[in-house]
Amino acid sequence: MTGKNKNLTAKKSPPRRTPNWTLLYNIVAYIYLAAFVIGIIYFSFSPLIFILFVVVAAIFILPLNSLGLGIIVCLTMIFERFFTLQSLVIEQAAYKIYPLDLVILITGLALLINIFYRKSRPKLFLEAPEKILLLFMALTGLYFLRGLIDINADPAVVFSSFKNYAFYPILYFLVIYIIQDSKKFKNLIHIMILSGLALIVFIAIGFFRGQGLWTEFTPLSTGGVRLLAGTHAFYLVLTFLIILSLLAAKRFYNNSLPSLVLWLWGLGIAVSLMRHLWLALVVGALVLLFIAPKTNRKKLIGYGLKNLMVLASIVVLVVLVVNLLPLQGLPEGINNYGGDLKERVVSILNTAGDTSASWRISLWQTAQRVWLLNPFLGVGFGLKIPLELPDWHTFEEVRNIHNSLLAILVQMGIIGLLLFLLVIATVLAKSWKKIFLNEDLNPYYLGLVACLTALIFASLFQPYLETNLTGVFFWLILGLIRTGKIINNQKLPAETNG
Repeated sequence: MTGKNKNLTAKKSPPRRTPNWTLLYNIVAYIYLAAFVIGIIYFSFSPLIFILFVVVAAIFILPLNSLGLGIIVCLTMIFERFFTLQSLVIEQAAYKIYPLDLVILITGLALLINIFYRKSRPKLFLEAPEKILLLFMALTGLYFLRGLIDINADPAVVFSSFKNYAFYPILYFLVIYIIQDSKKFKNLIHIMILSGLALIVFIAIGFFRGQGLWTEFTPLSTGGVRLLAGTHAFYLVLTFLIILSLLAAKRFYNNSLPSLVLWLWGLGIAVSLMRHLWLALVVGALVLLFIAPKTNRKKLIGYGLKNLMVLASIVVLVVLVVNLLPLQGLPEGINNYGGDLKERVVSILNTAGDTSASWRISLWQTAQRVWLLNPFLGVGFGLKIPLELPDWHTFEEVRNIHNSLLAILVQMGIIGLLLFLLVIATVLAKSWKKIFLNEDLNPYYLGLVACLTALIFASLFQPYLETNLTGVFFWLILGLIRTGKIINNQKLPAETNG
């Protein structure tokens, strides 16, 4: 072969592709830490597993601090309470140190290493939202000390309340100091979406088993069986709204696959039988419709009407088939489940006879009376209030009154609730104009605002901010919204190893 031919051959040869070592590194990290969580499910969180988990998590997260946030999102969404609420067990004694807590601490350590020992240092700042949040966390610390000296308070509950209001908000600071460029911002959102795709497996398991995995932790007040755990349905509401925002902005080459995913997620939310999540999804979608740009709004309305027509057609067809045709071979479970679903829908408008609704209303009324005893400072952490129903008398923890805003008000008074609401208001005020300047990231931010609205609405009916497996997403989403100003106000070099 001549030299000329050799050159022609060389030109036709495809360029060698270098492997994406960062992606491979992340995949291995997720696999290893997920394996540890599975081990925790079967063997408990023993000291040996504790030590090994810390070592392995540190090995993976310390060189790449953004990985810690992705692990928190992914493992929480998939393993929920087994990653976020599994206590360290030493000689039959349980200590409230969870795998989630360890990952947060290691991620924080990785951020500090990046700040002090690396060249690509993040921009550090303390503006109004951060100062108010630090003030809220400091106030929480005072209530923690108050609870420890209160003989009527349960020390374990006092500590848990302190963690939910002062420790897990650290996630907000981790997000705003780690996620400072669009690439990392998108990566974290995409991890959230991919984890939501993995939850489709849990929906399938629920249909095959006739009961959703881990649904025993959230029993029903009416008849029926959940085919998806309420926490998994909660995560799907968040991912649903983000995908819906991306669809409205025409961010997919083909809408068929994301539309199918939304149908599957919607089915999962429906069969979870979590009524307040049904309403939260509607509220989030309406907020998204209201804040979306005009062109996106038209797209969203058209997409919504089309799918509502398809849904209405399916419902009418099913009703006609079930009532007009002699389907003797129809499985009894399907028939019963249709009745259970109907009962849950009807109970939204008619709460008479619904023990869950009467329990909440009675508890909220009692909480209001307790709050009025000390409206400005509240009653503090770790206390219980009486609950008197016609055939049931008991005491319930204030933090478990199934209304997060009311729980903050009763425990920390008007001062505590105002500080909490000011954090949300200042984050939105600081970021609102900026999120419309970036056409590439705008649909993500609008979806996050819809998520935040849905989460706050849902927290009026469940202790979402008082439960870490759901509360962490409040602080993560709030931090991600705050990055709207951070990312658009600076041009940072792409991070290569931190």
